[in-house]
Amino acid sequence: MAIAAPPRLSLHSKRLLLAPGELTDALEVYELLLSNYAYFSYWNPVVDQSSLNAAYALQLIESEQLAWERGESLRFWIRLAPAPSTMIGWVKIDALTGGAFCSGRVSYAIAQAHHRQGYMQEALAVAKRWVFAPQVNLHRLQASVLPENLASLTVLRRCSFDDIGLARDYLWVRGAWRDHLITQCINADWRHG
Repeated sequence: MAIAAPPRLSLHSKRLLLAPGELTDALEVYELLLSNYAYFSYWNPVVDQSSLNAAYALQLIESEQLAWERGESLRFWIRLAPAPSTMIGWVKIDALTGGAFCSGRVSYAIAQAHHRQGYMQEALAVAKRWVFAPQVNLHRLQASVLPENLASLTVLRRCSFDDIGLARDYLWVRGAWRDHLITQCINADWRHG
């Protein structure tokens, strides 16, 4: 069971703007995915590069808008706040489940040019704070990460994610099944209702 769909809104931090995708963002999404394809595909499952085009980006945004309306998935595209037209990555909370589980799975990526500048930690902290607030009220977030992805492990640990364990052959990345470390963050302020 999905969650009740929260309103589509933008989130702000000191240096970033996190906003749901709009159809007018399709070209920027395409450019972000294409220009960082090798970097993103090293760490994440990605669409085949031959399928990556502006039409794909438009379809991605349309499907994400529908998933948001259904309470299934929430993706925020990350932009630099001083120059809001500069899209540098995303944070996505999907596999949203209400009821007794009240949980979601988080994934994220940051453009290689903006790697290791604290942007991802800042974006994840803002998104986590919002989904843990009463408006969304998740009890738990889970994230999986390749054990060798030390930068991502640092982001998760600085955002209070704890290790659960190693999942063998968890995701297909770079043409093979890869082990992933599973982490979670619990909402200590969660309230029933």
